[in-house]
Amino acid sequence: MTQQTGPILLATDLSARGDRALDRALQLTKELNTKLIVLHVMESHATPARLTTPVWRRLSTDHKALAERELAEDLAAADVPTEVVVAKGDPLARIMETADTYGCSLIVTGIARDETLGRLLLGTTVEKLARQARQPVLVVKNRPRKPYRDVLVATDFSAGSRQALRAALQLVPNADLTLFNAYEVPFQGVNTPDDAVVNSFFKTAEQCALQFIAETPELPKGVPPKVVLEAGQPETVLSEYSFNHRSDLVVTGTHGRTGILRTAIGSVAERLLESLPSDVLIVRLTGDE
Repeated sequence: MTQQTGPILLATDLSARGDRALDRALQLTKELNTKLIVLHVMESHATPARLTTPVWRRLSTDHKALAERELAEDLAAADVPTEVVVAKGDPLARIMETADTYGCSLIVTGIARDETLGRLLLGTTVEKLARQARQPVLVVKNRPRKPYRDVLVATDFSAGSRQALRAALQLVPNADLTLFNAYEVPFQGVNTPDDAVVNSFFKTAEQCALQFIAETPELPKGVPPKVVLEAGQPETVLSEYSFNHRSDLVVTGTHGRTGILRTAIGSVAERLLESLPSDVLIVRLTGDE
């Protein structure tokens, strides 16, 4: 199995919640025997007086030195190679630039919350990263108590969506994979489709799954992944399944387009960032393969 070869990039805002992403990034770096690049971006238009800004930053005139010191302390006990980068500018541009400069194979980030407003602070940056970054983006929500073992890969069985599966195989080669496909059964007028119609769509999805697996040589031989086929809207049935089965990680693809995302798995990728309780790996799909 081919593993990660490039370094892992952790993009952190130095918030307390970001510690979860740091711990997961360190764990993955060790598992994959690579290097961790830790990036903190100082936004040029930021307003240090904001109540949500960390106290250490509001009381300091030298943000860069303090950020470097805090990251050095966080990484002091790391048993993997690390490098700290503190840059100034637009977070999205600096993250992508750093990932490309260091040849990173994965971008890891967390989702900080404005506790006073109850909204996502990093949502916009993460969503833009998912559309534009060449590397897969891992959004960490949960405290990493153990390595990823139960991994749910959303797929529409297209050649393009195989990229998401390959990214999962590279990141977590020893995990138990479940391929999840949500297939739609169109209504016939105002009548609910009968069992024969539903069964026909299920059989079609089943055949697509078998062909998809057969045409993915990276899958472990002799141990086919579990396949789950559910009728319904992808964002609804996928969220329900992952919640009920307590998946460690959900993997989904998205097309690198601005505006409306057009594929089944692409259209739900950003909604899943908020709706899923698990961590989410978002893989930008390019072309057919």
